[in-house]
Amino acid sequence: MAAPVTKEMTFFTEEYPPFNYLENGVPSGLSVDLLKTAFERAGITIKDEDINLMAWSDAYRMVQENNNTGIFSIVRTPEREKLFRWAGPLMQCPLVFFAENRSLKTERPDNKDLRAVVIKDDIGFYKGLESGIPEEKIFQVTTPAEAIQRLVDGTSDVWIYGQYPGESIIQTIAEDPDSFFILDDLGNFSYYIAFNLNSDPEIIESFQAELDAMKKDRKEDGITTYEKIVGKYIGPGCTERSQTMEQVTNLVNLAADAMSRDATGTIADIQSGRHPYIDRNDPSLYVFIFSTGVDMIANAAQPELAGTNFSGKTDVSGKKFRDEIVTNALKQGHGTVRYSYSNPLETGIFYKETYYTLVTGSDKRQYIVCAGRYLPCDDI
Repeated sequence: MAAPVTKEMTFFTEEYPPFNYLENGVPSGLSVDLLKTAFERAGITIKDEDINLMAWSDAYRMVQENNNTGIFSIVRTPEREKLFRWAGPLMQCPLVFFAENRSLKTERPDNKDLRAVVIKDDIGFYKGLESGIPEEKIFQVTTPAEAIQRLVDGTSDVWIYGQYPGESIIQTIAEDPDSFFILDDLGNFSYYIAFNLNSDPEIIESFQAELDAMKKDRKEDGITTYEKIVGKYIGPGCTERSQTMEQVTNLVNLAADAMSRDATGTIADIQSGRHPYIDRNDPSLYVFIFSTGVDMIANAAQPELAGTNFSGKTDVSGKKFRDEIVTNALKQGHGTVRYSYSNPLETGIFYKETYYTLVTGSDKRQYIVCAGRYLPCDDI
């Protein structure tokens, strides 16, 4: 049986839905589920009373001052790097400027005249400075309620905060949620768990190893444990970095031609992760091959999936995209399919478009050669 870790590890966080929040007095959310599941897989039990929700600045201070403690969901930055031991990433989220004053211009020459409000010790302070807002115009508060009130009463122009939590909190506590809008998007930032520097390194390493494994354990259901947890709270997103469909098609055609000339050698090259079957500069672009029975023959990104039958297995939305690939390839020869899938370069679930083609290998067997791209927002 797993040993309770109550006396060994204590975690601190804030009300930050959908990542961490209290539901009927119980710590819940995407990050909480990832934390508990990874530790459980490592043989360590994290109980509800081991997770404490409080003001972010208090949580931030507690973890720096107390051994065997951790804080989440926290962005890893150069300013924070040496203050903690790190594990993750857990998930990513856009950091945005929330505003309530519609007269603010979205196309400004700079941000030097903006008055910002941020949560004390939050990433918003650093990113506000980087965006060009003078330090004297960044006001720090303890709670989101205070930040929202400053936008309403006009003492601050923007609140710098995570988009998903900010939208949720505004809907919950603002008198007129529809009056708020996103003025600017500062990009995606990944969340981690940060541990006190004197925390047991074996515990941190065990957590990291299991989190990594949760992102790859696709054999049984076709969906990873990580995807199942993320899918409960946040739907698929778009990527900041993608390829063109021409690149994808060219890669599939190259691999199909190689299969027609030397199936055994090509499969070995794909399984070994040889370029160009997985792009050396962009590992999100890779080749995978199915048999006509929906068996994974080769996968340049996850070679351990070879030999797994994926018939009837779905993505997080319930789409049997692998069956669709094989069925349509046998009927039409080639085509595309869209579905949801995790991205090796980013954290979360993303829309993916895969091109596939039917080919007869040099061994006279039929194969479906595939490659895909993660979709940018403009293509969804």
